[in-house]
Amino acid sequence: MRILLGLISGVVLVAAAGCSALPGSTATAIWTVSPQSSVSPESTSIDVLVTRLGCNDGVTGDVNAPDISVREDEIVVTFTVSPGPPMAANCQGNDEVAATIELPEPLGDRALVDGACSTAEAASTVFCDTDVRVEP
Repeated sequence: MRILLGLISGVVLVAAAGCSALPGSTATAIWTVSPQSSVSPESTSIDVLVTRLGCNDGVTGDVNAPDISVREDEIVVTFTVSPGPPMAANCQGNDEVAATIELPEPLGDRALVDGACSTAEAASTVFCDTDVRVEP
């Protein structure tokens, strides 16, 4: 009987853990330049709106610090959000969360690119008809 109760408790714990994202896990997010943001070659701070790519009952979640890759002809900015993907969620579209990109140097004459749009998960979505968010 004690073994059976232990087995049942273990199954319940595993099932409960499966209903939420793992601690520290993240989900893919896409972003657009905020309509209130003015971007110029001198810009080092750019206000954006970040949205979780996957279904999450309308909630984007917490926006994590972006990964920024500075290249000669473009600056690629990739956001993720936390917590990670849920086990199941309604696909009603997720909210936009305001965030700010702090570039390590002025944008200059480079394109500003959404790095999520170069991943297989995001590239084929309507959000990524182009990965360029600001033309040089």
